[in-house]
Amino acid sequence: MLTRRSFIAGAALGAAAMLSPAAFAASATDKDPSAWIVELMNDTLNDIRKDPALVKADPTKVHTFVNNRIMPVVDFEKMTRTAVGPQWRQATASQRQQLQDGFRSLLTRVYSGAFSSVKDYKAELVPSRAAASSTPIIQTRMVSKTDKPISVEYRMQREGNTWKIIDVNVGGVWMVQNYHSQFAGVLANGGIPALIRSMNDKTSSLNQKAKK
Repeated sequence: MLTRRSFIAGAALGAAAMLSPAAFAASATDKDPSAWIVELMNDTLNDIRKDPALVKADPTKVHTFVNNRIMPVVDFEKMTRTAVGPQWRQATASQRQQLQDGFRSLLTRVYSGAFSSVKDYKAELVPSRAAASSTPIIQTRMVSKTDKPISVEYRMQREGNTWKIIDVNVGGVWMVQNYHSQFAGVLANGGIPALIRSMNDKTSSLNQKAKK
């Protein structure tokens, strides 16, 4: 279950990663982001299946994937700020950058290895009557011929004419909110410096495990 959830969350964050810039630009201005999200997810799933390097979580390939394709379609500063919480306001500019870098590296390591679980998953829109909003929640589900459907929700935010992902809910767990809960204890005991160390240490530990 953890592997499936990790895959879905990672794929959800990178939903727009495999589309061309032209396709992204055309879709990003749509008033309704629902169809855009589903198209992005399915394009991503198909392209991951075609790329053995991504399926095997090749570090160089994943690094390029994250930096060049995922970062432009998520508001990562907001995601990090939300995960850190009120102490973000106390962080210096340098610390804020370290927090974003550390969080990005942690998420990349946590989720990259789960691409091998792509299988035959397909994204479908779950019709809803959600009110129009600048931060809508788009409900989808991942379906497979061999596994039970998994609910995936996207919290979106409109920035000018562009939609960006600011959180992902997989099976009832909002990813950013979940990390906020995890970070709270570290921040309470050691503040921003302790959180930066904790993220970097966790990433290093996961890197070592991946090499074994």
